[in-house]
Amino acid sequence: MIKRSRSSNPINAKQDDFLLSCKPAAIFVRLTAASLLLLITIFYAETIATTLLPLYRMVFELIAGDFRILSLGISLENADRVIRLNVTLSHAIAVAGHLVMANSQGGASVTTMTGNIFQPVMVGLIAILAWPSRSWREVTLRLIILTLLSSMETIFDIPLLLAGELWGVLLDNLSPGSWSFLTVWADFLQGGGRLAIGVMAAITSIYGSGHAATFRNSSK
Repeated sequence: MIKRSRSSNPINAKQDDFLLSCKPAAIFVRLTAASLLLLITIFYAETIATTLLPLYRMVFELIAGDFRILSLGISLENADRVIRLNVTLSHAIAVAGHLVMANSQGGASVTTMTGNIFQPVMVGLIAILAWPSRSWREVTLRLIILTLLSSMETIFDIPLLLAGELWGVLLDNLSPGSWSFLTVWADFLQGGGRLAIGVMAAITSIYGSGHAATFRNSSK
């Protein structure tokens, strides 16, 4: 008896090969899909940012216990939606030889745009979809890895930035020219660091998915 093997549809196979290829038209299609996803994300940016506020509050309280949060929310500033943090000192602290007393009547306020939350994942998504792939399984693995990395970055990004900005205010007033890890990290993020993080996340996703696909094929 002769058994016939079931072959895949050649038309669908060619379409898949085209969409995964490095041809300019294929890259354009993938980037268009990425742009649509990003537009949807931007449209719901405020809703997403509001949902993340309780998590940001928790992380901030863990890394910046010297400050007591008065309020944390979304506000409008010069036509931009921003995350605004108002704080006061939770206790007396020593800064560069100066003793700063906690004062319930005093406080500080820092902001960052809600769009900053999505910069790394935007860069990463565009990069992994623009880069050619050997299969849709590999594309899926890239998306999973990028989602995990972006989620970890998103949890700490805004709290670290806001804490760094607050310490920057203290150091600028009491010890100009001084720095701390938080102020350096905040400067890194504000100076294009999020783009670098997005690129690194994309490279990790592309390399990791490719390595996983190669390992799977070699183990068959």
